Amino acid sequence: MSTKDWHRWVYQPQALPLRRVLYLVHLWLGIAVGLYVVIISVSGSAVVFRRELTRWLLPGGIVPDTGYPWTLVILEWLVDLHDNLLAGSVGRDLNGVGAIFITVIILTGACIWWPGRKRWKQSLMIQRTHVRRFSWHLHSAIGFWSLILLFGWSVTGIYFAFPEPFEWFFNKFDSDPLDFQRPGEGILLVLIDLHFGRFGGLAIRTLWVFLGLLPAILFVTGSIIWWKRIQKK
Repeated sequence: MSTKDWHRWVYQPQALPLRRVLYLVHLWLGIAVGLYVVIISVSGSAVVFRRELTRWLLPGGIVPDTGYPWTLVILEWLVDLHDNLLAGSVGRDLNGVGAIFITVIILTGACIWWPGRKRWKQSLMIQRTHVRRFSWHLHSAIGFWSLILLFGWSVTGIYFAFPEPFEWFFNKFDSDPLDFQRPGEGILLVLIDLHFGRFGGLAIRTLWVFLGLLPAILFVTGSIIWWKRIQKK
């Protein structure tokens, strides 16, 4: 990127052809995997309290004579949907591919979010504006404040499906199998805890139920933005 292009990116990124390309990638990937995003988002929120519900419905781990409670059957179905798309190892691989696409959507969205040096503070909050622009401001603000969380979910989603590249990367810097933790592995472990909300106790897990719906909300607001542009044209 030349000095002139860099100056335009800082002050007026909307005028750069690269931003237009990133926008199109973000848009069409979002449309292509939108249904998948909603399924993963809703099912993930639904199974946050899987352990607690299982202990409550099966005290002592004893299966009643009448079989598993129907609520547990539905819960395990949602877990399989979230983890494997109800398709076993093939579904797990598809989940990994979907997570890669989502990672690209997140990264391109982060680039698109930047409105320029003079307006970036306004993009941190939902602005009171015309209804046609409200969806854009809502989408932009949610995307910014949930960026780290969404990125952590997508990266760990890739790891759960395709752990081999991650293991190769860790071994590249430390091949000693006796080491408790290899360079970079700690970051991945933090992201895994972030994925499941394994910190902060009940309050965080309750919050995770609602935060898990953010990808679905982003898809809905993004679809509204796209549809309004279509109508305008």
